[in-house]
Amino acid sequence: MDETAQRVWDRMRQVYAGFLAGDPAAVDRLLDRDVTLWDSEEPQLVRGLGELAELRGRRPAGDDGPAGEAGSGGANLEVPRVVDLQASDPVVDVWGDTALLRHRLRVVFSGGRPDQWIRNTSVWRRVDGEWFAVHNHEDVLAAP
Repeated sequence: MDETAQRVWDRMRQVYAGFLAGDPAAVDRLLDRDVTLWDSEEPQLVRGLGELAELRGRRPAGDDGPAGEAGSGGANLEVPRVVDLQASDPVVDVWGDTALLRHRLRVVFSGGRPDQWIRNTSVWRRVDGEWFAVHNHEDVLAAP
């Protein structure tokens, strides 16, 4: 992987690190303000950071960050939480200031919920030397 492709891959992994840290602002700093997202849990296309914030607000307590953060999920009910994100197998193509990244993502949950495997495709744009995600598409696999 060349240096530019590695930089895009590193930015994607920073998105996952921000999610696991429960830091949506850190994630948002890596996204274009007009980003579009096909979220694996959302039927509608998410358009922009405002709609992304609304999506985060609709998620049940316990379902929008790593284990042990925010919300009780109910008095005696443990809501499975994401405890790890394992991104692998990156394929990155770069054309000038545009990059296309494809990779696999293993989502590990608490509470014995089976892991989820996602194929992810994202489009990145370089602005003033930094890469920002302009589109992200998640496709849940039935089996790895």
